[in-house]
Amino acid sequence: MESLAPTPSHPSSPGLPLEPGARPRPFGRLWLQSALWGGAQGWSRVLGFAQSLLLALWLGPADFGRFTVLQGWLRLAHQAGSSGLSSLMARDLARADPPRVRTYLGIQAGWILLLIALAAIGSLAGVVPPAIRGELPWVTPLLLLMAWMMWHGTRLTAAGRLERAAGVLFLTRTVGLVGMTLAARHGWTALWLGFAGALVLDGIGLRGMAERFSPPWRWRPVGGRGWAPEAMQEGLGMLGFGIVGALYARADSLILLTLKGPVEAGFYGLAYRFYETGLLLSQAVFTALLPRLATERRPERTARRALAGVLGMAVLAALGLAVLADPLIRLPFGATYQPAIPMLRGLVWAWPPAFLSSLGAALWIARGRSGRLFRVFLLGTLLNLTLNGLLIPHSGGMGAALAMLGSSWGMGVLFLPAFRDPPAGSPRADSSHGEGVEAGPASA
Repeated sequence: MESLAPTPSHPSSPGLPLEPGARPRPFGRLWLQSALWGGAQGWSRVLGFAQSLLLALWLGPADFGRFTVLQGWLRLAHQAGSSGLSSLMARDLARADPPRVRTYLGIQAGWILLLIALAAIGSLAGVVPPAIRGELPWVTPLLLLMAWMMWHGTRLTAAGRLERAAGVLFLTRTVGLVGMTLAARHGWTALWLGFAGALVLDGIGLRGMAERFSPPWRWRPVGGRGWAPEAMQEGLGMLGFGIVGALYARADSLILLTLKGPVEAGFYGLAYRFYETGLLLSQAVFTALLPRLATERRPERTARRALAGVLGMAVLAALGLAVLADPLIRLPFGATYQPAIPMLRGLVWAWPPAFLSSLGAALWIARGRSGRLFRVFLLGTLLNLTLNGLLIPHSGGMGAALAMLGSSWGMGVLFLPAFRDPPAGSPRADSSHGEGVEAGPASA
């Protein structure tokens, strides 16, 4: 296995913050990793879109509707339990702090086991809708496979090997999603077996790369502490952030569906898919940059250097989509979906503040200030819900787009203080890493 000891040639690998004179990983490599990871995620979206077309044809409206509801449940639950906690895992893996990482893994496992229990109880009690009542208790445990797959991707992220994870996903997602789609030809049970098989294939590929290119991981500690009780507060806070973030991403569609019906929700849903695809690049930059920020004494300087490039990409992408929105929607989907065009043109201008917020979030997580991240997202969610309630009754899907635009810019403003240098002499959340990671907890 290649050595990833914290030497000048591997400054971003797990260890203490960079020493004076150590060469940080070049920004060119970070942008390359971001592009590869964003490309892998984008390719997954393309495959998923093609899969949806075939499944809709083969399964019929009833079974396809059940499948999309169950798949949406898994994605929402996984996002809530992983989006925040996996960032903490990547940060503390990069700092070689296994006790804190084990604590976050325990919180994540507890969340999944709670959902499994609630799914079983809800089905037995008749609370779950009849259409998915029989499947929900059996499908929900797939969250364990999803978490296992993401764990090995997080190991590669922390080791600065995101390009390896991207390469694996290009291959395994292609094979897995094609196999899953073909399995659907053999019935409902075969479809879900194919779904589980695709997750296993992703996990095996990522695990193989993580074992080769990441530092060894021990589930059981050999000497020293096994857990970090002081990390519970930060971990639970980031679980709360994940839940709030999932609500922020889905609330507008639910409100629109309730107040304006499925047709208007369909127009907005199409526009939102384009917008959501653009966010993949922001998420890729976040994932590539976090381990470097977590191992630097002055991560604000690196974040400010990256900010100009991130905002430039966001503005260029927004300009391009605003110009091309008409043919992108009208040509493949027809004139029926023309109402989605102004919605898309409004949504794309939420990219610049969303990219800024993503970079600010990486900076706060790297500095151990995830409590601020949760509070900002909570305020942003409340603003988003308020604007949706005010604008959707009068403007429908365009109102939902304007609500997303307004709340994104509001959150972007709240993230601006993250890029300031801390006052001289102020206590830093990660100051203990100069004396060893085990010396003290990160403060939220």
